Amino acid sequence: MSDYDEKGLGARFWLWVVGLAIGGAIAVALLFLVIGWAWYAWGFLGAFLFFALVALAFGYFFDRRQASRRGSLAG
Repeated sequence: MSDYDEKGLGARFWLWVVGLAIGGAIAVALLFLVIGWAWYAWGFLGAFLFFALVALAFGYFFDRRQASRRGSLAG
């Protein structure tokens, strides 16, 4: 076994990093497309209300799931 085998992070790590970067870029592009669509369709106030409703819905379902996981701790 040579010293070169133990140096570096390896191809698997770098492929994972590149895949993560590409996935993140696609997610950001989709987010900008949705924001742009909402802004174009409803203006600033409509887009703000739309994303506020999405955030409230996410928070509601997240909180319900966490409350059911905690069970007796909630009260």
